[in-house]
Amino acid sequence: MKIRLQYLGFRTDERNHLKANIEAECQDDFMKIRVGFNGSFAGLVYSAGYSYDPDCMYINGSGRDYYEFYIQLNRCGTLGRNSQRDDSKKNPTKNLMWNTITVQYNPLIEEEQDEHFKVTCEYGYDFWKTVTFPFLDVEVATGNPVVFTLQPPECYMEIRAGYGASGARVSGPVRVGDPLTLLIYMRSAYDGFDIVVNDCFAHNGAAKRIQLIDELGCPVDDKLISRFRGSWSEAGVFETQVFAYMKTFRFTGSPALYIECDVRMCHGRCPSQPCHWRNMKSVKRRSVRESESATVQPAPARLSENISLFQSLRVLQEGEEDADARTAPAPIDGQTCMKTSALSAMLATGGILISALCGALLLAWRSLRVRNRDQPFHNYVPHKGRIK
Repeated sequence: MKIRLQYLGFRTDERNHLKANIEAECQDDFMKIRVGFNGSFAGLVYSAGYSYDPDCMYINGSGRDYYEFYIQLNRCGTLGRNSQRDDSKKNPTKNLMWNTITVQYNPLIEEEQDEHFKVTCEYGYDFWKTVTFPFLDVEVATGNPVVFTLQPPECYMEIRAGYGASGARVSGPVRVGDPLTLLIYMRSAYDGFDIVVNDCFAHNGAAKRIQLIDELGCPVDDKLISRFRGSWSEAGVFETQVFAYMKTFRFTGSPALYIECDVRMCHGRCPSQPCHWRNMKSVKRRSVRESESATVQPAPARLSENISLFQSLRVLQEGEEDADARTAPAPIDGQTCMKTSALSAMLATGGILISALCGALLLAWRSLRVRNRDQPFHNYVPHKGRIK
């Protein structure tokens, strides 16, 4: 896990000698930010674009010179990107989460000496979450009863481009109206687990919030999201994936879009609900035996605790440009980054040296040419002889 700070500040006012020093610590659910000043600070610190939200206003300066606060990964404009566009189960991945922090020195007005820092957390893994069951013991029917504990399943959410589970993972901004597929994976080393999705919401990281999927797993508005479908495989591990199609939208004036869903796992069949993904006609049963066993009264399923999964998107309107695309990319291992001014100075110096070298070569060539032209006259020696 890595942390990267990028200064995005404007021109500094020479009259303002107060400076901020920011350190960050990355966790799976939040960023811990430490801000120190070289004097007493009485201004504001907040996530850029979210100064109106009390939850995103982290510091209302009280005159101290050191502060600590937390930024949730699903709040206040924290956005993410996945650098691996292929199947995450077969290739290493790198997830980036970032938030832009504004340090406003005057608590009433924004000025040019205010500073902006982009805090980026780099995770070398996907955010799989392990579910928790009240108890998950299995008794083996042998001569001497043995009770062992099953390893609980894990679940994970991601968003793919287009309609279908095989699309590329979304790794950058999307535009209003783009088709997307919301996927939720469940994997386990053991068979016999089920999954149910309910209470999906979309929000802008602040107060604006709408419900997409209700507590029965049904879409609230079919224009925004479809019912969940599902499939499973038994290749190596037992894995179930449920997915729903959605059209990209965004809240007025807010490019940040968060999708959150509550997920529950069941040891055995989950309790039936009207829009359970297994009720879709497209779902293929593993075997006729499983289909027949569905008619038998099942044993009560053991339910896990609710787990909240989320994904964030940066949504652009038609005609808008991606501001991050205009910034310089992060340096890659083995590459060296230079300031533009230093590079220009080196190019200018190199140009002068090349011009001087070309001039010297031209003078040498002309001098050699003149010497060769005059050489026959200098080498001529008069010959005295007589005619017979």
